[in-house]
Amino acid sequence: MAKSVHRYISELLEAYHKYTKKTFTEMALDFDVTLSNLYQYRNGKGNPTAETIDKIVNGVEANCPRAFEEVNRW
Repeated sequence: MAKSVHRYISELLEAYHKYTKKTFTEMALDFDVTLSNLYQYRNGKGNPTAETIDKIVNGVEANCPRAFEEVNRW
């Protein structure tokens, strides 16, 4: 079964945090999202728009592409 978008974003944010050791405030700035929304996305909740998902994916790709390896493992 494929991962849901919520789960994928949650795992991607967790891997990004693990590898970069950035605070959640720094992560929110990296992705240009509010801190409260970042917490929601990290917990698999919230309802990110396609634009927000793009910001997160592009931010991870630019700053820590290694995070994708962990999330994309089977």
